[in-house]
Amino acid sequence: MREKYIWVAVGLLALLTLGRACYMYEQKAAATEIDRQPPVRPEISKMGHAQKAFDAQQEELDKWRAKVREQIDQGFALGDRDFDEFFNDRYFSGSANPFAEMDRIHGELSRNLRDAEKTLFEGYWNTWFERRMRMRQFPAEVKRTARDITLTIRIPGLSAGTADVNISGERIKISFSARAQAEEKREGLVTKTESSQSFIKILPVPEDAAAGTGKAVIDGELVKITFARK
Repeated sequence: MREKYIWVAVGLLALLTLGRACYMYEQKAAATEIDRQPPVRPEISKMGHAQKAFDAQQEELDKWRAKVREQIDQGFALGDRDFDEFFNDRYFSGSANPFAEMDRIHGELSRNLRDAEKTLFEGYWNTWFERRMRMRQFPAEVKRTARDITLTIRIPGLSAGTADVNISGERIKISFSARAQAEEKREGLVTKTESSQSFIKILPVPEDAAAGTGKAVIDGELVKITFARK
């Protein structure tokens, strides 16, 4: 009887060992099959990331557009911060052609507003666009050589150490403070006053500039930004 139990135990042990061996073989075969599968192509992975970035920016645009309409409907003015909230560094770094896309967003939003709302929105937009994109009081000049492109901006009254130049993707962002003097004549007396104003200006990178080559130098009232040509 004792020998019978021993043989039963041996049989069970053999079955357990065989089952373990079969499990290990299946796991190894599955891992081999996974290894044999072709890897995800880099271009497909990049397309997936680009689509996610596009979807995220579209979601932000929808929220910003709804906020703009709500403020106008409630009679609140739109200031620089309301536009800067969307057209920020993330927008310019995430758009393939940010300035053309900005024109498209502006036109689309304006077309979908009623006449009274459109008039208000256009006034707010033009004020912000003038402050951010126009360089009327700061003359700019572009010079090209066979190898380089140099953008020179003259900023009268530029306060020393206040200029910050940030180049990212297709946009140049310049933040600075500038002093201005004014004279007032009254009863034969001349009164001079001086004030300082802060500015943020956004400019497009020249189309023929090589990406990632921008270098800025500040020389007195001149801001010089040099790019290598493509």
